[in-house]
Amino acid sequence: MVALCVLLSAAGPAAAQFSITGQRAQDRNAPVVFQADEVQYDDQLALTIAKGHVEISQGNEILLADQVTYNQHTDTINASGHVSLMLPTGEVVFGDFMELRDSMNNAFSHNVRMLFSDRSRLAANAARRLNGNLLEFRRGVYSPCDLCKKDPSAPPAWQLKARDITDDKEQKLLEFRDASLEVDGFPVFYTPYISAPDPSVKRASGFLTPNFGNSNTNGFHVAIPYFWAIDKDKDLTLEPRFTSRAGELLAGEYRQRFSNGSLDAIGSINYSNVGSGSNTDTGSEMRGHVNASGVWDLDDTYRTGFQLQRVSDQTYLLRFGFGQPLLNAMISRAYLEGFEPRAETDVNAYVFQPLLPGLGDSTQPIVLPVVNRNWQSEPDGYGGTWKLNANLLDIVREVGTQTRRISTAAEWDKSFQDGIGGQYKFVASIRGDGYSVSDLSQKSNPDLPNSFFSVNGAPALDPISRNFITGRAFPQLGLTWSYPLAHRGQDTTAIIEPIAGIYAGPNGGNSHRIPDEDSLGYEFRDSDLFRPDRLSGYDILDTGQRVDYGLKGSLYNKDSGNYRFLIGQSYRAELNDYLPPASGAQQRLSDVVGRLVMSPNSNLDLIYRFRLDKSSLSNKSQEVGLNAGPSNLRFGINYLLLPPQLPSQLAVNPSTGQSLLYGKREQLTLSTTAKLTRYWSLSGSETINLTNSTNLLNGVSTPQSSSTSLYATLSAIYQDECMAFIGSVTQSGIRSGDVTPGVSVLFSVVFKNLGEIGGTVLSVAGNS
Repeated sequence: MVALCVLLSAAGPAAAQFSITGQRAQDRNAPVVFQADEVQYDDQLALTIAKGHVEISQGNEILLADQVTYNQHTDTINASGHVSLMLPTGEVVFGDFMELRDSMNNAFSHNVRMLFSDRSRLAANAARRLNGNLLEFRRGVYSPCDLCKKDPSAPPAWQLKARDITDDKEQKLLEFRDASLEVDGFPVFYTPYISAPDPSVKRASGFLTPNFGNSNTNGFHVAIPYFWAIDKDKDLTLEPRFTSRAGELLAGEYRQRFSNGSLDAIGSINYSNVGSGSNTDTGSEMRGHVNASGVWDLDDTYRTGFQLQRVSDQTYLLRFGFGQPLLNAMISRAYLEGFEPRAETDVNAYVFQPLLPGLGDSTQPIVLPVVNRNWQSEPDGYGGTWKLNANLLDIVREVGTQTRRISTAAEWDKSFQDGIGGQYKFVASIRGDGYSVSDLSQKSNPDLPNSFFSVNGAPALDPISRNFITGRAFPQLGLTWSYPLAHRGQDTTAIIEPIAGIYAGPNGGNSHRIPDEDSLGYEFRDSDLFRPDRLSGYDILDTGQRVDYGLKGSLYNKDSGNYRFLIGQSYRAELNDYLPPASGAQQRLSDVVGRLVMSPNSNLDLIYRFRLDKSSLSNKSQEVGLNAGPSNLRFGINYLLLPPQLPSQLAVNPSTGQSLLYGKREQLTLSTTAKLTRYWSLSGSETINLTNSTNLLNGVSTPQSSSTSLYATLSAIYQDECMAFIGSVTQSGIRSGDVTPGVSVLFSVVFKNLGEIGGTVLSVAGNS
């Protein structure tokens, strides 16, 4: 092996050149290193001929070939035989013959193949390189798809054929002229011009693939998104959308990353009619939404952030496909959080916008702020642990009660066991709450007794001050006992564990004068057993003396999986009239609650939660979740049963006077996913309303939904290394304002490095 280093001299020192992309241009005066099996020289012709495993390196470029001839007079390199040129940007150009000039900055080759840094491929009849940063290809084919291993000559999943292809390294841009798109070898699309970012580029400004569709509420629509890469740390996507029945819509998303956080904001604006959706109606108005969030680390302990969610009306998000929030409410929040080794602090401010019929904004609480501070000690000399908690709350409303609260609590707990295997946990706690309440009102707190207020002009039966200050203290003791009995076999372990807990505190402390802001909608569940305080909030105390008792069991088998259950009940010495009437814990003897979890193998998971009437053992509420099947054929079932709301749970919109009371709710959700082949899969789901009960809207019986099937979808999905296809049929039974039931057909095709095309191609209105 012969190696030779040749220094190309120049009249003066060469200045280092940098392109706008930050990558260094090829230095024409950089040393050239030859390495070959054999090197010959012709001094008369100024030729250097290298043969056998030739490698030429200059700067960040490497040329490999079987034979290379270098002419020093013309600064020309001729390479032949298995030629490959490795570029500084990571690409490799292959050819049978290649001619290079000007320190390899200009070149020509035929029968060219190019491998990009992301393993995309390009082949062309001929190619040339200009000024070290521009590659031009003639009669080329580009594809990011892998070739078939069994038949490499077969066409890839998709490829783009073009008369001319340009790869601009300075602009980081691929351009195709007179191009046609082929899928599995068949031409499906033609365009005179198309461009895409270089595969090495993660983000680049430009128009994205348009999407289009049709729906019964919006008519035909087309969207033309534009992506603007403002800088390395920020970008903006604008999407003007034109519809035939709902006017024009402009949506946008702004993203930015900071050294200590991030910001993401999505918003839209539209001018249309809320009722019928026609922008020609006299009722048209400006509509829109915003959904923004951000978080920043202040130091190793504290971080701050916000979430801003607002929408112009209750049906806007559903109608224009922005998705309904999980809790049917837009929640805006600002917060400060701190996490220490044995303590945590959080400060939150909230504004709520409900999206359910019958609920208005004016009575919703505006939390300014709520503060929590929690601290836990190391174990003390007795083996116990101290926990301290402080809470501060300030709630204001446009209409209704204004509440300010301060609460502090201390708790000491210790776990121990006796000599025969009994397990114990002792808890002692004391809590103090102080309240300042003004403008006490049934409009915002409908659970307050009617006797506090005048009815139909008559004086109140039990008049109280609407503005007052009050306080209370609540001590509590608790002791939980369990006795696990285990049997261990060669392959199976079975455990039976009876559990009992006794909790004692004073009966007083609750007051109807104190508004219930944070303990609404309580329902007795299996997770509430053996907890001293079963309520999540502060405003209602779990007072008095009670006993919880139950039985836990588990079975573990090496081959048959594991099974677990819990069943229990609670008995209290006196009633707590402040618990919701339908909670299951309002009587002295509670309902029976429990859960069953079964996992016999990796192909089956079942969880069943229930609440049974204490007398008849009839179902009060049930939740069933089932997932079954191997990974290539998975089924899911979820069942939900909720009792009807009581008159005390009536929701009233004070601005419109509209009231809403939900009837019995019983729903079944079925889902399945099937992987048919390596690339093809099917998925489907349906949510079914199983009850014929009705809601009371302004005292009038109203069906819960317009269809037995609330929502159903069936999707076919294809995905490989370079493209994805999704086709789906969706049925909705939801009717709300200008959102109507119907069936929609959607498709979407994603081509790697090119973009996505698709949309809702058909939407048909269903029966009302």
